[in-house]
Amino acid sequence: MNILTNSHIFSNLVLSIAGVLVFLKYFKAQTLQSRLLWGIFLLSISINAVVELLVIAGMQQLLTFNMITQAAETTLGAICLVVASFSLILKYTPSLMVMISTLALGLTLCLSMLLYQVPFIGLIIQPFCIVVTLCISCLGLAYRQKSALWVVFAMTLLAVSAKSQSIPLPMHPLDLNHYIVVLAIICVGRAVKDQYKILF
Repeated sequence: MNILTNSHIFSNLVLSIAGVLVFLKYFKAQTLQSRLLWGIFLLSISINAVVELLVIAGMQQLLTFNMITQAAETTLGAICLVVASFSLILKYTPSLMVMISTLALGLTLCLSMLLYQVPFIGLIIQPFCIVVTLCISCLGLAYRQKSALWVVFAMTLLAVSAKSQSIPLPMHPLDLNHYIVVLAIICVGRAVKDQYKILF
C-alpha cells in the first residue's frame, strides 16, 4: 500500500520518526535515568505509531500487540513523563530507586489495564499525568525557566490532541491528533535543549 494515498499510514509514519529523532537529537546529555524515562515516554509513542501503521496497512494479526502498545503509551509512558519532567524542571537527578518505582507503577497500571480489561484506566491516567506535569511546569515558570515554558506548550498540545475530533479543520481527526502530538514531541525536545536557560 502506498503511504502517500493513505493519510493514516503517513501520519503514523511521521509520528514514529519524530519520536525517535527527537530522542536521539536532544537527550544525549541527560543522565542515564532521565534518558531512560524520557526514552520510555517518547519511544512508547513511536512504537505504538509503528504498530498502528502496520495494522492499518493490513497486518490484522498485530491487533492484540497494538492494544498492548496503546496501554503502555497511556500508562507507563505517561507516568515516566511526570517524573522526567520533574527532574528536568527542578534539575533533580532521579535515583535508581525512583526510576525503579516509576517503572513498577507504570507497568502495574499497564498490566491492570490489559489483564482486567479496563481501558478507561488509560483515559484517566494520561490526562491526570498531563495536569500534574503542567503544575510542575508552573513551578518552573515561577523560577523563569525556559524549559518549563516548552513543557507547558507540550502538555497543552497533548491536551488539545485528545480533543482533535472537535477541531474544525479539513483533516481526519486521527491524522490531526498525530500531527499535534508531533508538535508536542518537538516542544519536549526544545525543553531539554533549553534546560539551563532563563526566560527573561
